[in-house]
Amino acid sequence: MKMPETLDSKLLAPCGINCISCERFQNPCGGCLINNDGKSKASLKCKIRACFDKKNFSYCGRCSEFPCPQIKKHSKKYIKRQNLDTLNSAKRIKTMGIGRMMNEDREKWLCPKCE
Repeated sequence: MKMPETLDSKLLAPCGINCISCERFQNPCGGCLINNDGKSKASLKCKIRACFDKKNFSYCGRCSEFPCPQIKKHSKKYIKRQNLDTLNSAKRIKTMGIGRMMNEDREKWLCPKCE
């Protein structure tokens, strides 16, 4: 997939996953932070997102309970299914900030053949 020049921070889910790297992105989900009309059923039922909405914080790494059992379980599931470590991503957001993390992710996921 062609990676955009800049990454929209709305495509960085509360759990730390870069939505562009998720198998559900545009199939049919447009990201966790968009309104509910464009979300997949899985996203609407996501316990991480429900927690995010309830506590009203931006990302799991900013929660006083981080890392909680819920994010650890979520991360194990994503590692197994998609080889994506959401816990590590959430930790990266906490330590380096969203902008720097998204720039690093863009480089990581960039396909040299697609430029």
